[in-house]
Amino acid sequence: MAWEDSSFKWRPKIEETFRWDANVIYSLRGPRQVGKTTLIRLKIRELLRSGVDGRRIFYWTCDQVEAFERLTSIVNEYVEWARRFSDDRLYLFLDEVSAVKDWQRSIKYLYDINKLKNCLVVLTGSHSLDLAKATESLAGRRGEVEKLADNMPDKVFLSAKFSEYVETRSPEMSKVLHRLNIDSTPNRLRVLHDLAGGVIPDCIHALRPHSKELEGLLDDYAVTGGIPRAVNSYLSQGTIPDLVYGDYVNLILRDTARWGGNETYLRQIAERVIETLSSQVSWNTLKEETEISSHDTARWYVDILKNSFVAAYIHHLDEGRGMPYPRKAKKIYFRDPFIFHALRWWALGGRSPFDETMDLLKDPEEKSRLVESVVCEHMIRLLSDLEPSPQFDYTVRLFYWESRKKREVDFVTKLGDAYLPIELKYQSSIQRNDAYSIIDFTKGGKAHKGILVTKDALAQGRTYVGIPAPLFLLIV
Repeated sequence: MAWEDSSFKWRPKIEETFRWDANVIYSLRGPRQVGKTTLIRLKIRELLRSGVDGRRIFYWTCDQVEAFERLTSIVNEYVEWARRFSDDRLYLFLDEVSAVKDWQRSIKYLYDINKLKNCLVVLTGSHSLDLAKATESLAGRRGEVEKLADNMPDKVFLSAKFSEYVETRSPEMSKVLHRLNIDSTPNRLRVLHDLAGGVIPDCIHALRPHSKELEGLLDDYAVTGGIPRAVNSYLSQGTIPDLVYGDYVNLILRDTARWGGNETYLRQIAERVIETLSSQVSWNTLKEETEISSHDTARWYVDILKNSFVAAYIHHLDEGRGMPYPRKAKKIYFRDPFIFHALRWWALGGRSPFDETMDLLKDPEEKSRLVESVVCEHMIRLLSDLEPSPQFDYTVRLFYWESRKKREVDFVTKLGDAYLPIELKYQSSIQRNDAYSIIDFTKGGKAHKGILVTKDALAQGRTYVGIPAPLFLLIV
């Protein structure tokens, strides 16, 4: 198995949220090449090694299934065959089921005629809208959901976040993080509350001696992101082949075509998103210098990227309502560094994508924008962990803010009754004027202090705490 030979043997924590001894219909969504198929194959291997009869395990990749009627036939034929040998639980894995239009109709029908009785089903896909459709269309048809600790059969499987990357890359750091219980959601929330109060918690001081190693790992993470195939290539070969970037782009293009998108328009929008990364941008501004005539069309293509787990966008905070201000400009980010590099190479052209990546990361301003994207993604994940739900919407919990003096706070989120402003200053030296945007925000009485995410500086000011980016990413 390829995973055995990999230099990056990541076991995602989402695996622990499944109950493999319950008859549940799960959906598993996430970006392309994140490892959904690998997770399934590892589970199949474990089932076989535990003594499960191979005839009770069914795996089918749905990329070439042309219609939901055909999917119904495939599953029905297997179940009827398997029941000739056993009445025990069957394990059905339907990979990339989102490739089949109206696949939910097939699963609903099979459930209603009792073909999925005493079955554990895992349905994977690469589009977040399928998650919503599964929740709506299959309501009351998910099996023994009450046996799940989180009561959530719909799972989102994202690329490795920085703490998972560090744990997998460095056995020494893994021991440190486990000792500090750094990935516990209550602990992460407690640390953020300390920082919001201007206190540097003990875990930050405990991590400080490892700063150099963590800085190096963040430099690597900026190249590969948390995409296992990219990480493995980089660690084993010292480079990432063009094929790895190309395969990812081709999968995105294929998914976009399924949703009725135009490749030329997608390329032009991707180019504009890259050019305006981390800056305020309206839908009208985004369509400038493209062939797209409508701001609604520009938004549709950004939403394609959003729903494919490629990009995320946040709104300006309306302080009075504590809600997003939709009419104001947005800020758009990529959800993983490797995804950014792959789309940038495809949209802008150039030499080898790996060479383009390494050249870009030599530019401090470009690297800062990429790290800001990583911070955004990690804040989205933290908020999702705090409010686990298939209907979770990060755009009503994470914002940016701009003062009347046009000083911007990169991220603002609400913790309890107060807001927490977070500003990225990816530099080693911190001055008081670097915190002016946080000072402006605190004058409104909505927050006492904020966080400056720095390159490597640990600092305490009257209105902020400065935390090096690698340490901040570990705790969120």
